[in-house]
Amino acid sequence: MKLIITSSREPSRRTRSFINELVDAIPHAIRFVRGKATLQDLESYSERHGAYGILLVYEKKANPSALVYYTRGREGLTREALIRIRSVKLRRETPTSQKPLEVTRLFLNLRSIRPGLPYRVADALARALKPEIIDLPGGKGQNNAIELVIGGDDNEAHVMFICSSTGRICGPQFKAFKVVQYGEGSEG
Repeated sequence: MKLIITSSREPSRRTRSFINELVDAIPHAIRFVRGKATLQDLESYSERHGAYGILLVYEKKANPSALVYYTRGREGLTREALIRIRSVKLRRETPTSQKPLEVTRLFLNLRSIRPGLPYRVADALARALKPEIIDLPGGKGQNNAIELVIGGDDNEAHVMFICSSTGRICGPQFKAFKVVQYGEGSEG
């Protein structure tokens, strides 16, 4: 089970760093340097590597602006979800952050998700990132694990990757303000 993460063509340095941090934080993710590759090339690459999906990072004004999740189907790639993002903060911009090492698990604690936009963002990210879903009062203290933390309100959801053993940021942070689930036709 693998997830291919790539960018639109000719990404900025910031978008490349964002993708590298996502790959560091998601244990089953593989970075694909897109270059001039088409969506069909991405589909072939994902098939060769046994990937269940592709996460494409779009950018606007040299900053990551959207995450689009595709799956492979009988008729090619199918767009499943789009998450519009802003206010990306990289690990190097957070003084207390750390690089994750030997991560084997990514989990999402349902108890920490609020209804509304944070829940819709969590649902879309759960489809794309395939974290282990838990429903516990606390998930801290687990070795080799990263918790996908989603907070916020109906206007903006805050997304962070937290190293479970240390409680420190160990991935990119961003705010999501719109989610479109193509499989269901719902938008928020």
